[in-house]
Amino acid sequence: MAKRVWVISLFVLSATLARAAFISGHIRNAAPGTRVEMLVPQRYIDGRDHYFRSELDGQLQFSIELVVKEPQLVFLLFNDDRLAVFLSPGDTLGIRADAFQFPLAVQFSGPGSANNRLLQHFLRQNPLDFNEFNNIRFKIGQYWASVEMPLNDLMEGLLPSQFKPYMDTLQAASVALFEKAELQHPGALSPNFARWLQAEITYFRAYHLLVYGQVYAARHNIQPEFFDFLYEAPIMDDAIGSAWYRQFLQVLLARHQVKTQPDAGNFWAAQYQLAGKLLSGKPLAFFRSEVISTAFSAEKYRELLPLYTHFLQTNEYPAYDEKIEGLYQKFAPVLPGATAPVFEAPDVNGQTLGLGQLRGKVVYLNFWASWCGACLRKMEIMDAYEEELVANGIEIVHVSMDENAASWQNTLTEQAFRGRHLLASSAAANIAQVYGVEAIPQYFIIGRDGKFAEKAATSQPDDIRRKLLEIAQ
Repeated sequence: MAKRVWVISLFVLSATLARAAFISGHIRNAAPGTRVEMLVPQRYIDGRDHYFRSELDGQLQFSIELVVKEPQLVFLLFNDDRLAVFLSPGDTLGIRADAFQFPLAVQFSGPGSANNRLLQHFLRQNPLDFNEFNNIRFKIGQYWASVEMPLNDLMEGLLPSQFKPYMDTLQAASVALFEKAELQHPGALSPNFARWLQAEITYFRAYHLLVYGQVYAARHNIQPEFFDFLYEAPIMDDAIGSAWYRQFLQVLLARHQVKTQPDAGNFWAAQYQLAGKLLSGKPLAFFRSEVISTAFSAEKYRELLPLYTHFLQTNEYPAYDEKIEGLYQKFAPVLPGATAPVFEAPDVNGQTLGLGQLRGKVVYLNFWASWCGACLRKMEIMDAYEEELVANGIEIVHVSMDENAASWQNTLTEQAFRGRHLLASSAAANIAQVYGVEAIPQYFIIGRDGKFAEKAATSQPDDIRRKLLEIAQ
């Protein structure tokens, strides 16, 4: 029998508005008052995860009204477990479970029941892994692609003639499951769910073949015809709620740029422009908002700000504006040219140090903690540059985020780091909070005029050293 190739035909579903969906249920053997939550992960739209909460009443029942902007997976959280369910805007779903068997044994009712019964079969065949530590990451351009370790082991060991058939087998099993459900229960699955599941199946295969072909091209001598599978995975798809489709888009465009513009200095700007040529509609809104969001987080401010303005002026889907506007509000206070927030605190020797005292010098403001190994290694390297930096009018100020002052002081005694040392929490207003520092290592450069200066192109100590000396000239 001829091998069947399952190709998604491109069509656009009728537009769905972000309207309420309803989840109700009963959980036996639980305690009244126990919290039940629905998690709607919509960072890809507005940059946030949304939680909707309820409690079990005296009959151990709950009811939750939630907003879902796209047909997608959401999660019912109970105790320390989670159950993945599919919801579209306006869906209604009933759930019955037992506290001792949740989430392994669950019954569904209501209009969304057929969708979710098939979903549970699909997830048993294709289990979700929520542990990021089980992933291997590969850099394609400036984009980081993730692959679960067992699948990466297969990528390393299998030749193209072996790996592609393996992925084809996984896809065929998922297609068979979907087609069996449609045959046994005609019309039971909603169009939104069918579209979403087809996208998940198609782009799971396409994403992993694409990563394999890019990352292991040299190792396995992969030939151009290997990428013919891309004809079976349209770049334009309306199932934006599919996580695998979104990841496929990001890898595909990153790979395209690496192939056509390997030396492009402004990666994110080039990705933004490329998307305008290849995408439209919601895929374009998602991709461009993701580019801006990632560039903000990577502190590519000079490259980013024109894109930010252009996006807000041209984007046709306002729901995606919130993601980048929120990030802009977060990073705007520390953009180059903004006045650095003043602070004053006792240093490790008990002498008061304030930012105002350092006006006229270039300040390297470094945030760290005694428990941060990467911070300590970076400080050791920067110590070697201290004499040169100070001689050029550069002041080094290390701000520790340690909650325990003794740990901070002991580490400084052991390591004998140079520069001035402050404890973030010892200031009237916590210095780390004032500067919006949520992760370390993190640093800022403050110019002689008391305003933020542009950072180095990378976070490597030698690049920081060169940038500091350049600013100090």
